[in-house]
Amino acid sequence: MVNLNYYWKKKTLLSFIAVIFVIIIHNSATNQYSLPPDPLVNTTHFIHNTLAYGIGAIAVPIFFFISGFSMFRNYTSKLYLRKVKSRVKTILIPYLIWNIIGLLFCILYTYTPLSTIISGRETFTPTIKNILEGIFLYKYNFQFWFLYDLIIFVILTPIFNFIVSRKWLGIIFGIIFLILPIFTESFLNINLYFVIFYYLGCLFGKHYLKTFSSHLPKKYSASVGVLFIILLIIKILAIYNLLQLPIIISQLILVLLLVSAWFFSDLLIPKSKLPNFTNEFFPIYTLHTYFLAIIIKIIYLFLPKTSLFLLINEISSTVLTVILTTTLAYFWHQRLPKSYQIMFGHK
Repeated sequence: MVNLNYYWKKKTLLSFIAVIFVIIIHNSATNQYSLPPDPLVNTTHFIHNTLAYGIGAIAVPIFFFISGFSMFRNYTSKLYLRKVKSRVKTILIPYLIWNIIGLLFCILYTYTPLSTIISGRETFTPTIKNILEGIFLYKYNFQFWFLYDLIIFVILTPIFNFIVSRKWLGIIFGIIFLILPIFTESFLNINLYFVIFYYLGCLFGKHYLKTFSSHLPKKYSASVGVLFIILLIIKILAIYNLLQLPIIISQLILVLLLVSAWFFSDLLIPKSKLPNFTNEFFPIYTLHTYFLAIIIKIIYLFLPKTSLFLLINEISSTVLTVILTTTLAYFWHQRLPKSYQIMFGHK
C-alpha cells in the first residue's frame, strides 16, 4: 500500500533542507571582501565550497526529482489538463508575479540609493527586451531559472509519459539525459544538467511509487547512509581537484547521491507531525536572495572588514536569512492566507 502521508512528510522535510543549501549556494559574502589569504579566509572558503558544492550539490536535483515524482505519482493522460491547471496556480502565476517584482526591484536598485545597502544585483537598462526578459525569462530574479525549467517540463509531460511508459525506451532516454550535458549545456534556455533528475522523478513516480513512498527500516537506511557519505567524500574531493571526474561520472554520482539521500533521510523523519515552518520552503526560495543580499551588505558596512568578520558574515547571513524568511513566510501564511496562496501558489 502506498503511504502518501509519509511521502509528503519526506518531501516537505527534504525540500526545507534543500532550500537551506540553496541559500548557502547563493551566499556571496566572500565576494564582498578583498582580503589576502590567511587561515580564516581559507577556512571560510573551505566551509562555503564544501557546503555549497559538496552537500549542496544535490539541493536543486532534489527539487527537480520531487517535482517529477509528484507530477507522475498518479498521472494518466486524462489527468494532464487537470495537472497543468493545478501548476498554473502553483508555479506559473507565482513565477510571473515574482518576476515582475524582481524587475521593479531592479529598477529601484538602479535609480535609487538602494544599491548602497544591497550587494550583487544587476542594474536595469530600460529596453523592451530587458522588460520582456525580466518578466518571462527571470532576468532580474535569477533563482527562478528552476521554475522556468519546471514550466517547460510540465508542458512536455505527455512526451515524458510516452517515454517512461515503455521500459526499454525509458532506459535509452535515461542514458541520453545522463550524457546530454557532455554535448550541450542548454536548450530553449533549459539547463540540461538537471533533466535527468526530473526524468528520474517521473520514472520512479510512475513505476516505483510504493518503494519511494515507504519507510525504509533503520538498518537499511543506515547502510544507504554509508553509501551517501562515500559518494559525498568523492564529490568533495572532486571540488578541490583531488579527483578528476568526467561529466558523465559526476552526473552519475549526483544521481546516486540523490537516491541514497532519499532513503538515508528515513532516519530523519519524525513519527510526529513536522513543524509548521518546514512547509515554507517555497516562500523561502522566493524571498531569500533579497534578504541575503541586504544582510551581507549590512554586516559588511557596519562591522570590521577582517577575515574573522568575513567568516562571521558567511555564517550569520545564512542563518539570519533562514530565520527571517521562515518567520515572514509563516506569519504571511497565517495572517494573509489569500495573498499567500496567490503569491506562493499553495494554501
